[in-house]
Amino acid sequence: MTVAAALAPPTAAPRGTRSRSAGLRGALAAEWTKLVSLRSTWYLLLGAAVLTGVIASAAGVLTHDPAASPGDPAVIAELNGLGLVLAALAMLSVTGEYATGSVRTSLLCVPRRGRLLAAKTLLLSAVTFVAGLVCGLLAVVCGALTLEESTFDAATVCGQVFLVGTHAALLSVMTVGLAAVVRRSAGTVTALFGLLFLVPMALDVLPGGDVLVDLLPAGASEALALGGNGTYGRSVALLLLVGWALAAVAAGTAVLRRRDA
Repeated sequence: MTVAAALAPPTAAPRGTRSRSAGLRGALAAEWTKLVSLRSTWYLLLGAAVLTGVIASAAGVLTHDPAASPGDPAVIAELNGLGLVLAALAMLSVTGEYATGSVRTSLLCVPRRGRLLAAKTLLLSAVTFVAGLVCGLLAVVCGALTLEESTFDAATVCGQVFLVGTHAALLSVMTVGLAAVVRRSAGTVTALFGLLFLVPMALDVLPGGDVLVDLLPAGASEALALGGNGTYGRSVALLLLVGWALAAVAAGTAVLRRRDA
């Protein structure tokens, strides 16, 4: 590289790139304003914290394993309620707008529907990830206070707390996609519970159905929490959950672009 080239001012980004970036930032700011202005957001976050404390404390009392980690109750809380509460927050960010009709205003402000759903997805994934981390730390404290015996390892505990936040974020992203497809809270709850619980139960009784169950979000969630399920390990489980989340958002984007508000 010549001296002249090194001293030359950086080339400005193309106007279209700047416009898309500014548009996404504006959409994110609008989604943030809507999210924090709803009382249901704070009720759900408070409910997530309370539920985490109850489940983690119960798990600590019922666990009598000297090798148990204080982070184990955090993982148990995530798989047994915390993730669903945070997913409800993601669901209401979409279905609430359809219920009140405010989705029309959102689409007037952000005409590009893919950008609107992308903003919701990015914001909800960040919020639920942070909320998952906070609840995970709360569960670790509850576990440390209620476990009869435990083995504390900082790396293990930090990994478990990070796992809680990651799983909560991916489940919320998948819920955003489902909500964009279904558009109604009751229907989204039914679809989510069916995908997480009913379909695995139905497949589990079929010959070879356990292989299919392992490929569903429920099987991948369990493998992610436990470090594997005999078929694949934690890294594959994470990829499967990411795939399910992206597929749900892609389906939601396609439906949002084709249907009227």
